[in-house]
Amino acid sequence: MNVQIIQVPYDSGHRSLRAGSGPEHLIHNRLVQTLQSEGHEVSVETVESQAEFRAEVQTQFELYRTLAGRVARSRQAGRFPLVLSGNCGASLGVMAGRDTKRLGVIWFDAHGEFNTPETTTSGFLDGMGLAIATGLCWTKLAASIPGFRPIPGSNVLLIGGRDFDAGEQDRLEQSGVTVIDYATIEKSGLRDALQRGISKLVGAVDEIHVHIDPDALDAKEAPANSFQFLTEGGMSVEQLSEAIALIKKDRMITSTTIASFEPEYDPQAKTLNALLKLIKQILDSESSS
Repeated sequence: MNVQIIQVPYDSGHRSLRAGSGPEHLIHNRLVQTLQSEGHEVSVETVESQAEFRAEVQTQFELYRTLAGRVARSRQAGRFPLVLSGNCGASLGVMAGRDTKRLGVIWFDAHGEFNTPETTTSGFLDGMGLAIATGLCWTKLAASIPGFRPIPGSNVLLIGGRDFDAGEQDRLEQSGVTVIDYATIEKSGLRDALQRGISKLVGAVDEIHVHIDPDALDAKEAPANSFQFLTEGGMSVEQLSEAIALIKKDRMITSTTIASFEPEYDPQAKTLNALLKLIKQILDSESSS
């Protein structure tokens, strides 16, 4: 496969700080070599802010506008866009760069990411990513991303959530997003918990964008970022791998975002190795069987 890695090494407008250091950490620790050893052609590019003064909202949307163009060019050249970002909102740029009307999004995350400026208590833009994607907020700035159009909530599957803010689950339900939280996975088993949601989604879409925030994983197995330690539990690496296999069995994954990885919390490279494994699986044409 021809893979275009696109780095967005920013967290809340700051370059290479906190989770903004995650993309380059992956690049500097065997990601390209690992994919090349699997037979993939790999090229790497970086999205940079051109602003003299960086502010969270302004800079993040600037980055997503640039990213959308890079993703569109990658797709036109027949390359698979693999986006490495400090913030989850980069998936907005990926979705905008896709000329696909029936796009499905499968979002692995410990959080709902469904706050709005009116409901947030932190003011953190990245806690609004899915709400923006479905047209719930920041509509004018989202429209400034070339090619962006809100996707129906029914085309979104959120997997692994276990830390929702007040009102988030109600808003997700009202928007039509299917939520398969960590408690449901623990109660029913991963395959039973996911099978119905995945089958429903793939019947309504042509392609799948997979978004992975590694805080969906159990911090004991794969410590990913500072937010992950606020709640116990989480999916195992094997569970997330099994979920990817279930997705690929029914529908093609045609783009992926890996976001919010803070290497300083991963001194033993557990999360690094987990992400390398999952990326390989997503790109492996044989792993869907």
